[in-house]
Amino acid sequence: MEYFDAHNHLQLYTADAALDAAMAAAAAAGVTGMLCCGTSPDDWGRVLEISCRYPGVTPCFGLHPWFAGEDGWQGRLEEFLRRVPGACLGEIGLDAAKDRPGQLEDCAAQLELARAFNRPAVLHCVREWSEVLGQLKKARLPAFMLHGYGGSPEMVKDFAALGGYFSFGGAIADPGRERLRAALAAVPADRLLFETEAPDAGGPAGVTAVVDAAAAALGRPAEELAELSAANGGRFSKGSI
Repeated sequence: MEYFDAHNHLQLYTADAALDAAMAAAAAAGVTGMLCCGTSPDDWGRVLEISCRYPGVTPCFGLHPWFAGEDGWQGRLEEFLRRVPGACLGEIGLDAAKDRPGQLEDCAAQLELARAFNRPAVLHCVREWSEVLGQLKKARLPAFMLHGYGGSPEMVKDFAALGGYFSFGGAIADPGRERLRAALAAVPADRLLFETEAPDAGGPAGVTAVVDAAAAALGRPAEELAELSAANGGRFSKGSI
């Protein structure tokens, strides 16, 4: 089986030996593709280095909402997007749990860059689903992905109509997360992705356990979901729906 890890932060491995071991384990598990998401100008260079070092790693460059309001990022972000034509834009978004002035403006500016560069975007959202939906309606992107989707099952159709993909992590196995599993079941098959947030979840290889949990929740074979999500991940990385 082939797997795709739709969201991780490989740049957070503090030692190359640990990263090498995690990537070797991922390859042994059948993980053939992944999105490595930057969070600020401080880690974009490392994300690019990792993507050049390991096959199957798609780099993503963006200003995370936790770093909103900082200066000087936009010109550097445009530079990285020009240098790396195959890069996605992310991780960007809105987070109501963090008091960071400038989130709305920075998110809107980055969505405009995604549109201008014709790149898919990876979005983080915490308790700002209606606002994110409104911004995406204005942006009209080729494709975007809501990582760690935590919105309602009812909103899935609205995001999907705009070109949205939906990624889920290990929380779908939590017995108390019935609403999350309902959202999982509402996602169109061709927009479904799974993620690890590595270094969490035992590294990118941990996506196999997430797929197993999704298979149990949906009553579908794990092999089918692995193949489906790997194909979806490849399509998203190319900015298509």
